Amino acid sequence: MANAENLIPFDERTESEQREIARKGGIASGASRRAYRSLKQAAKAFFKENDDAAMQLIQALYEEARNGNVKALEKLQDLIGETVQREALAMKKKQVAAQSKPDNGKTAALIAGMQERVETEDDLHEETAGADGTVADAAAPAD
Repeated sequence: MANAENLIPFDERTESEQREIARKGGIASGASRRAYRSLKQAAKAFFKENDDAAMQLIQALYEEARNGNVKALEKLQDLIGETVQREALAMKKKQVAAQSKPDNGKTAALIAGMQERVETEDDLHEETAGADGTVADAAAPAD
């Protein structure tokens, strides 16, 4: 039985020990993925051949969901593609796509042009605000 005194943190192990542990983990992960893939393929083949069995399974899920089984409801939503996670992922993909569209500098140039125009208009307003409409410095024409 393991206890805290017998455990050695991963970063305190030698490189060869770390490598061996990682190798065993990789082998186990591959075996698990292969087993899951085989099971998934077998289930798909079974339901392709037995349409009635697939419908019975869906009906059983529906009945469970009607009786308040939240897991059955989530599985039904997943089957028809209306899960919250999928919708959130689709929204994130749209946001990333919108952000990654190149604007070729047009947006920055447009904003800079608008700011320049506003500054020019502000200068003109300041110049005209001080004028009272008379010409004080100009020499009066001789009569």
